[in-house]
Amino acid sequence: MGALVAFAAIVLRPEPAAACGGFLCDGGGPAGPTPVVQAGERVMFEERDDGTIRAYVQIRYQQGAPVGFSWLVPVMGVPELGVADAATFDQLDDASSPQFRFVNNTGGGLGGSSSGVGCGAAASDAGGRAGEGAPGAFEDDDGGVRVWNESRVGDYTTAVIAGETGEAVRDWLRANDYDIPERASEIIDHYVYTNHRFAAFRYDPLEASDGTLPPITITYDGTKPCVPIKITAIASVPVLDIMVLAFGDGRAVPDPAGEYVEIALDYQSVGIDFTTPTQTTYWEEVDAAVSETGGHGWVVEHASSTTMLEGLTDPEAVALASNNAYVTRFYTRMTPDQMDIDPEFVFTDDYADVNRLHVIDLNVTTASTDSGSVSGGLRFAGAPFGLAGVALFLRRFRRRRR
Repeated sequence: MGALVAFAAIVLRPEPAAACGGFLCDGGGPAGPTPVVQAGERVMFEERDDGTIRAYVQIRYQQGAPVGFSWLVPVMGVPELGVADAATFDQLDDASSPQFRFVNNTGGGLGGSSSGVGCGAAASDAGGRAGEGAPGAFEDDDGGVRVWNESRVGDYTTAVIAGETGEAVRDWLRANDYDIPERASEIIDHYVYTNHRFAAFRYDPLEASDGTLPPITITYDGTKPCVPIKITAIASVPVLDIMVLAFGDGRAVPDPAGEYVEIALDYQSVGIDFTTPTQTTYWEEVDAAVSETGGHGWVVEHASSTTMLEGLTDPEAVALASNNAYVTRFYTRMTPDQMDIDPEFVFTDDYADVNRLHVIDLNVTTASTDSGSVSGGLRFAGAPFGLAGVALFLRRFRRRRR
């Protein structure tokens, strides 16, 4: 007999943070801004035929966002901003998340054989000042700031701005009702110095809301998907879960010219542990492996042709799978002190597929990977971020014939 173990993402609940940080928060009323702590992040990138990268970003947070909640994202160039549907994340997450089947040596196995977001320079904007070279900008009356595309996008009011100094950027944001914690100053200065612009999002729904932030999209010129993790460190939980899905013509890998590396996790070391939120030791194994890289490591949880993504019905999820030949899924867990370098990714044809199903025999020393599909059972991170609770199902495994 074997147990197919899967688990939903868990909301971590440490002590409240003192400031909002990467989420620049407002709307707290007379008592001041309401702290909003980032507890998890799902990011999807698409390498597009027109030479742009589209990033989809969904944040998991510890409490509902107040009206006025503000979000600052460093970008290169003048990006196109939009909103996405949470269902897109949920379906693609569910279709690519790792699965573990635990078996022992007395029961039958499976049968069959084993088998940036604007961080880097944009192609059209490399080498220039962040406030120069793009059409449609105008000088702000306060001086030292240029502004692009102030508009409403879904439940957000947005603007893309660039400043000659970090102080000019902070002054503009405060004048436009963005609350800026003092400890964000150094990070903003860093991105200004490296010629970044900033996409500012202010949560301002037209109708009553439960505080659930819609995911956003950012489309920008460039060839390297990037996660601006440095700014996230300001308001992160003690250990932040980050999942990245990269869609393109080939396999995505951490940029070999950068500081991040790909981790080959020892899946045979993953065991069942009912005392943990995941019901397994998977997080423990990931933490240990990432720590060995100094916090600069990514576990590749899945890498394959997009034809392997099953059960998609959401239109955007279907389009991502249909318009791209390959998908790569990365996962990591970082502490704030490890968020010192923004990770970048590149696409290549030189790396092998990675199957998401791991067969672990508790009585032997090696694990196997099955090349077939899986029917039934929850999957790691398969439920929407922000759900509390976990389930363990014992089900008969039925391998589909391909």
